[in-house]
Amino acid sequence: MAKIIVEFSGWVECDSDKVQFLKLVTDDVITGTEWLELSEDDRDDYIMEDYIEAQETALDGEYEHLAVIVKNDDDTKVTAYSTYS
Repeated sequence: MAKIIVEFSGWVECDSDKVQFLKLVTDDVITGTEWLELSEDDRDDYIMEDYIEAQETALDGEYEHLAVIVKNDDDTKVTAYSTYS
């Protein structure tokens, strides 16, 4: 079966009250505002919980490149959609 691959580069400015971070060991969830109040060492214990939500609630952002690629079973690739800024 073919695969759909999304390739992108860009940036977003997260809304720190809406983005959430997940603590790796305990599964505790905190807001970005709470995460920013932690020391740099303590921040390393967390990962962003949902990057898609961070994009959807972003205050600003820009894509440098976005492409939807179909990778066929024989490893050939077809770019279905691509854009560059």
